[in-house]
Amino acid sequence: IFATCSAAKVDHLKGLGVKYITTSRDGATFEEDMKRFLQEDGGEGIDCVMNSLSHDDYIGRSLRLLKKGGRFMEIGKRGIWTHEQMAEERPDVMYEK
Repeated sequence: IFATCSAAKVDHLKGLGVKYITTSRDGATFEEDMKRFLQEDGGEGIDCVMNSLSHDDYIGRSLRLLKKGGRFMEIGKRGIWTHEQMAEERPDVMYEK
């Protein structure tokens, strides 16, 4: 599990056993951390993204980390992409909102 949260929630996630935690506040830091986490974990990419973040290009950043044929599940209410937008950007991704 790779997770994002505010600094105030990091200890809670660690208490649940989540090893890879990065910020939900800064997109560039998120992307850098996630690339490092994937390298440390030996992963080729994220299998499934459950997203609620629409600011700071989190959708685009998450798609760059999603492996080929991955799944992207949108649970946010603002700034979400249409199925057409997703198909244009990543036709290989299974997208649900």
